[in-house]
Amino acid sequence: MKKIDSLYNKLLLNADSPDKKVKINEQVRSTLIKKILDDLKKLRIKQDKNDYISDEYRKLDYEMRTLLLKEIQVILDEYVLAKENGDLKSWKETYGDIGHYIKNFYYYRMDGKYESQKKTLKDYKFLVED
Repeated sequence: MKKIDSLYNKLLLNADSPDKKVKINEQVRSTLIKKILDDLKKLRIKQDKNDYISDEYRKLDYEMRTLLLKEIQVILDEYVLAKENGDLKSWKETYGDIGHYIKNFYYYRMDGKYESQKKTLKDYKFLVED
């Protein structure tokens, strides 16, 4: 997670550009998202080797949710910047409906009610790659 946090901190380009707009560093974004997805895939493989009710399974579930929330955070950052820069059309063409990401944010997050709700990512699956 340290690497992901480090990349996230480099995600925004300062407003030193001639148009004075804050922008996403596309190269950092690409590296960050790839790292998140690679880590998710590894965690899912580990999780599959554990019993659904085990502490290890829950620990891995927590790590996966944290990664997914970071991915959503990047997407929401892009949304805010697109809105500020008058480029929501391009954002929507890439990502679709913002409501989807808001819904997933609440689905993946953990709060004081996490344990009582037993929210686990049992329905989150990676596609089998050829």
